[in-house]
Amino acid sequence: MNFSAVIAHWLHLMSAIIWIGAAAYQVFVLGPLIKKGTLPKAMVASLAKRYRHVSLTTLLVLVVTGGINLKTRRLGFDSVPGGYISALAVKVFIAVAMASGLVFGMIRSSNKYDDELKKEDGPPNFGANKVTLAMGTIVIFLAAMLRQWVSE
Repeated sequence: MNFSAVIAHWLHLMSAIIWIGAAAYQVFVLGPLIKKGTLPKAMVASLAKRYRHVSLTTLLVLVVTGGINLKTRRLGFDSVPGGYISALAVKVFIAVAMASGLVFGMIRSSNKYDDELKKEDGPPNFGANKVTLAMGTIVIFLAAMLRQWVSE
């Protein structure tokens, strides 16, 4: 057993769980509380800032460990089935879309000239988090499918 491969895979899984879990928490727990008006705006801003930091950290870990996992999975196989490569490509494409949404959302929210965001007084709709949650669920399904595919 390659212990470093186990650690890399575990870190990859933990990062995905934390990122998708945080998105689920915001959609299913914070969203309803904010719509009811029970959370102060300062708390919501603090939680959003913390979510960004956690998401960026997990994104970095996912990129690094994803590369390690790909290299590790490739070793020991003479050939990789074409369907596996296609499913992996879809998984990576969706993950890149999720990461792009996170990064571009952060750029947009940090733009001090964006008056539309500054004037926004209503509760956030967590649309980006809903998309992240849906895409993350698909990525997790694809990961489970790929894991079973190689172990056969």
